Amino acid sequence: MKIFLVIALVLCTGCQANLFYVDEPKLQLQQLTDAFRSYFERAKIRTSQLGQEINQYTTNLKEQMDPLAKDLMTKITKGVDMLRERIEKLVSTVRCALKPYTEYVTSPFEKDVDYIRESLDFEDLKATVLQRSEELRDSLEQGVKELQAGALYLRETLDP
Repeated sequence: MKIFLVIALVLCTGCQANLFYVDEPKLQLQQLTDAFRSYFERAKIRTSQLGQEINQYTTNLKEQMDPLAKDLMTKITKGVDMLRERIEKLVSTVRCALKPYTEYVTSPFEKDVDYIRESLDFEDLKATVLQRSEELRDSLEQGVKELQAGALYLRETLDP
């Protein structure tokens, strides 16, 4: 029995056990950070649960909306096709109704264009343009020769 008492005494003094305080008192800053961490842990758990609920809700909503969207698209395409056909009919009717008026308005201009086309002789115009271009080229060649002669004269007079 004495051995047990000695061992208990050694253990108590060796590990510096404090029988009155099981846990040392925490500092206020440590208590505050622990409370802060526990709050965020609970918030993290709550947000993950909320995210799962939102995902489930969106999945359910999508499953319900897909058939409605398909039905709406078929109705819209049918309506658009019917509207396009009606517009095409109306446009063709208007085109037929306006055809005499457009011919009446454009016929004088067509006659004037034909008259101008007949009155212009493109061969004469081409010959005149060629003749004038020859004259211009000859004139330019003469001017270039005069400039070269003047440059040669200046070079000879300036160089000793």
